[in-house]
Amino acid sequence: MQEMRAAEDLCAGTVYLQGVKLFYRQAEANARARAAAARLVGADPEDIALTQNTTHGMNLGVASLDWRAGDEVISATTEHPGCLAPLHALQRRFGVRVNLISPPMSAEKLLQAITPRTRLVALSHVDWTTGEVFPLADICAAARERGILTLVDGAQSVGNIPVDAPATGADMYAFTGHKWILGPEGMGALYVRPDCEVPSYNVGYASIAEGASFDIEGGYALRKGARRFEASTMSPILAAGFAAAAEAVHERGTEGFEGIRHRADRLMDSLSGLLRVTLRSPRPARSGLVSFEIEGIEPKDAAERLLQQKFVARFIPAPNSYVRVSTHLFNTEEELEDLTRAVSGL
Repeated sequence: MQEMRAAEDLCAGTVYLQGVKLFYRQAEANARARAAAARLVGADPEDIALTQNTTHGMNLGVASLDWRAGDEVISATTEHPGCLAPLHALQRRFGVRVNLISPPMSAEKLLQAITPRTRLVALSHVDWTTGEVFPLADICAAARERGILTLVDGAQSVGNIPVDAPATGADMYAFTGHKWILGPEGMGALYVRPDCEVPSYNVGYASIAEGASFDIEGGYALRKGARRFEASTMSPILAAGFAAAAEAVHERGTEGFEGIRHRADRLMDSLSGLLRVTLRSPRPARSGLVSFEIEGIEPKDAAERLLQQKFVARFIPAPNSYVRVSTHLFNTEEELEDLTRAVSGL
């Protein structure tokens, strides 16, 4: 009997030890992911919260304000649903007015749209419809001077163009790991400016400050940094994959971004020679996004027909209905030429 108890105790001790090791491995993977994400956007790891994706980060930012009926938020008519859907939810739930500006975005346009009820400006760094890069620093400065918070959708910017989130002046900047960073789906990050003291309502065990004892009456402190937006357990596998991909982008440096823009310029040069094709992205390229229209063919049909030829394009829905392709470092000159021939064939 004593030998059996000793064996049971040993087994229980081994399971406990393995559990502790797993906990530390998870913490290490998350810390590595935060550090890698921070380097990508020029921030401190303490100002980074891990999320599921850009849209998750946008929802966290939107939910951090105490909304009331009649409040206003400003965004762009061309915004992705990952930004607009959370804003429209505010409209339905609280009676918040969503004021949409037509691009190109500028600080001047923003100032004209601001009213005494404006509380948030939520928009992308890179327009997902054309690849245009918005003058984010000017826009955020104009908002800050009037006490208005800024929330940025960085889905099409981080890994595509150089990003210095603190230099933009944004209060919150959300991005993902599975687009231009080429990491796994299911993990992203949210940068929160150190002086931005908005509360987090996405809270749990992971949100509680280190050293604070959990109090069932609520008498405990939350973390001061961005990690107050992290609630609970996350996948260490996704964190490790996100970290590795982000580290690779950081190591490539400016040459990587220049290579992306070079491929976009190369493709636009080729497409511009086709008589029935109209480019909708700015030239020279600001990013790796190339949007265009083909006369007589609906963008959705064009994207589907290109996919049949193994070219991955997507159609941008109204109000700007375009075909859009993304040029990355792995795209070869031959692939760009083949795509141009495929478009010409349509």
